[in-house]
Amino acid sequence: MKRVRRLALLTIAAVLAVGATAAMTASASAAAVVTRVSITVSGGPDPVQSDNCGPGMISGTDTFTYTSVQTPTGGFHIAGSEVANGRIDWSDGRYTMIGSTDHFAFNTNAGTTVNPVAHTDFMDTYSAGGVLESQGTFHSVEQVVVTNGTIVRVEFDHNHMRGTFCDLPG
Repeated sequence: MKRVRRLALLTIAAVLAVGATAAMTASASAAAVVTRVSITVSGGPDPVQSDNCGPGMISGTDTFTYTSVQTPTGGFHIAGSEVANGRIDWSDGRYTMIGSTDHFAFNTNAGTTVNPVAHTDFMDTYSAGGVLESQGTFHSVEQVVVTNGTIVRVEFDHNHMRGTFCDLPG
């Protein structure tokens, strides 16, 4: 999930940078332009090591979708989501279904843009026979700040974990 999470932050940062750069060059008299984008990336299986789950193989899919609407002043309103789903097959036969969801919406013009992101992770671990062994969720609210196309700050304003994330049997 860390690699997917890094990809998510980089993708959101790229959207912010493109929006800010386009806002600096857009004409205020231009007609509204609506752009819809959806990018899906699949990966794995790749090795993964967990402190409390052991070694395993991870695979999954990440879909990043957003809509950008050019504003009358030449800026942009951008809103979208990123949804990742995957599975980890552990060396002892257990498996974990994982996923995350991010929602974001912001306005950008030349200068500084603040993008709040609502984030949720989940992880459900099952025995080799399919019995639920542990379940956990993680919620956070983040802010990505971009000034003139450069990420200047990422803040985590709220973090909340509920349940457990993959306890080893024993």
